[in-house]
Amino acid sequence: MQPAYWILILVAGILVIEIVRGRHKGVHRRQDFYILATAFFGSQLTRPLWALITAGAIGFLLPAYRGALADAPFVPALLVLLLVAEFCQYWIHRAAHNTIRFPWLHGMHRTHHSAPYVNVTLMYRTNLVWPLVHSYTWWTAIAFYLGMFGPATAFYLIIMAWNAMTHSDWRWDDAIAEKGPGGAKLVSAIEWVFVTPRIHHTHHGYGKDGKVYRNFCTFFSFYDRLFGTLHIPEGRPWRYGLPGGEHDWWRQMIYPLVPLGEARKLPVPKPVDHPGTIETA
Repeated sequence: MQPAYWILILVAGILVIEIVRGRHKGVHRRQDFYILATAFFGSQLTRPLWALITAGAIGFLLPAYRGALADAPFVPALLVLLLVAEFCQYWIHRAAHNTIRFPWLHGMHRTHHSAPYVNVTLMYRTNLVWPLVHSYTWWTAIAFYLGMFGPATAFYLIIMAWNAMTHSDWRWDDAIAEKGPGGAKLVSAIEWVFVTPRIHHTHHGYGKDGKVYRNFCTFFSFYDRLFGTLHIPEGRPWRYGLPGGEHDWWRQMIYPLVPLGEARKLPVPKPVDHPGTIETA
């Protein structure tokens, strides 16, 4: 089975849990469905194009290194790939939240943040051009080009699975803190190394315990700790999404190919039954 299918199965399982627990009731607007459908089905067309572009660029820049690391040991290769790709993505992600110095990056990335909720569907809510500047796209392609097929596949599965689990509204870290052995201390210990849902949910929020300019890591939390951008919240963010208005969905999806235009207010979703109730984007 293709690795992407395993991720789809995982996402589908988390989605079912979220729906059964009522976490999708009244939180999605019409615009959100348009964005999600365009992101999911549009990526089926754009993904091959980005693959051709990255493969062509890597082949041009590293013509003599095709398959050069085919014999690299699996575990060290995977660990190096995780550390290097996450380090690069930390800085790309951090730059994408700098609206002054990198407005074009922010314009692409804001699609992922404009949702006034956090659930597993967010991992597919991305601008169609964004993968072209994403560190994981390039490092996965480089690893395959160098012949590290096993580590590259494992890297893809780990990162995508972790994305699904940290974007989920099924908060496994809360369950560990409340009922697991060691409780909150165990969660805190995990967060010295890895990103948990509460760390990443904070990154999608604003107001109390919402810190969109903190917690830029996806997998390893220690880069945020090292560079002074880690925030451990007390609870869920006061609001999810972005304050102010939101741009037209189709402009968000293909920016910077078209300008974003003016933002406008959208209808307020119905509240959900946990802290961090969503009101508007």
